[in-house]
Amino acid sequence: MSLVKKEVDYAIRIIAYLLGKDNLVKMEEISEKLFISQPNTIKILHKLSKCGIIKTKTGKNGGIILKKEVIDLSIYDILTCMGFEAEINVCVNIPESCKLNPICSITHFFAEIQYDVIERLKNAKIKDFIFDDKALSKIGGMYE
Repeated sequence: MSLVKKEVDYAIRIIAYLLGKDNLVKMEEISEKLFISQPNTIKILHKLSKCGIIKTKTGKNGGIILKKEVIDLSIYDILTCMGFEAEINVCVNIPESCKLNPICSITHFFAEIQYDVIERLKNAKIKDFIFDDKALSKIGGMYE
């Protein structure tokens, strides 16, 4: 089981790619460059738009661009937008789910891990993960 679902990973990659762009980017380009199917790309872009992370322009000269203020987004912000809920163990988020909770040191252990993971995700900024075309072109050649 993955803590971060593929869709969430793709959303982070899409934003990292768009950070390297100054102009509108076609959905097809995002899909091709990042090896994400077009249906998945569309679904993710819709969620990112609803969260106010991207702007979309329809029509012949349309495309996708990031909103300027997203440069300081944390990875946690993106995960939350995509519906991510950190839960190492149900007893951490819903203490009443376990009768042993008041005396259970395991719950405390899991709570510390969950807190550490969330803090690390909040401190990781998307601007530190920018994808550029030069780097992507090296990878693209390996799959063609």
